[in-house]
Amino acid sequence: MNRRRFIACIATAVTSMMLVIGLQFVNLSPASSVTTLNVYAAVSLTNALNDIKTRYQNANPGVNVVYTFGASGTLLSQIQAGAPADIFISAATDQINVLQNATPSKLVTNSRKNIVKNRLALIAPTTPPVSAGSAGLSTINGLTNANITGIAIGDYTGTPPVVPAGNYAKQVLTSRGIFTTVSPKLSLASNVRTVLTAVENKTLQVNGVNKTINAGFVYTTDAAISNKVRVVQTALTRESDAIVYPLGILTRTTVLTTARSFSNYLAGTTAQNIFKGYGFLAP
Repeated sequence: MNRRRFIACIATAVTSMMLVIGLQFVNLSPASSVTTLNVYAAVSLTNALNDIKTRYQNANPGVNVVYTFGASGTLLSQIQAGAPADIFISAATDQINVLQNATPSKLVTNSRKNIVKNRLALIAPTTPPVSAGSAGLSTINGLTNANITGIAIGDYTGTPPVVPAGNYAKQVLTSRGIFTTVSPKLSLASNVRTVLTAVENKTLQVNGVNKTINAGFVYTTDAAISNKVRVVQTALTRESDAIVYPLGILTRTTVLTTARSFSNYLAGTTAQNIFKGYGFLAP
């Protein structure tokens, strides 16, 4: 019996020692905590924001930035429906005004700021075969020519408009007095990157029907990322509302400190240099 008790005591002591050693290792290796920041942003910012994300996360390893890109009007609708956005970056003031002017306001007080500006351009395809209308197009006013039959433009319908780039384009065409003339040629696209793809491919599917596309309106930054299109003409700044990208932090956020940090980073030198590299203009 004594021997059995001795062995039992030894076993208990060894087990206790192993537990103590194990707890020490647990204390030395605490689980890391990662903060997720949900950013809803205009699709034209995709390339620049992805580069900025890499830089920001390298400097802030405890943060995971998750983007949702789309047309500003579409993103607004998703946010209004309860999407878990911490930050919203629109390609126009109209969409973010809706959130700011709500009662109560959906934006954190003093969180709104303009991040960058942009320009609007008419583009045409360059990869063969190129139609005579596309090849000969040299100005925005040239869209009235009979050999231009299809123009891709962001969906400018809705209040506020679904696609700001489409609304800016409508303003430019109206300023030039040719909107009514070219309106029958317009094919509405779900966002500005869809317009870019439509011009590259010279076709856009609308309600199940493939429409021939000779030209389209995108931001100059969109045109710059494609080697399949050329800029026909850049619209004058006075021909439309100022093309600005306002940012706002949503009051629903549960990571306000991180949201403020990322917002400040976008306005800082590193991010602004990245934006500039993609052709965006300082705010």
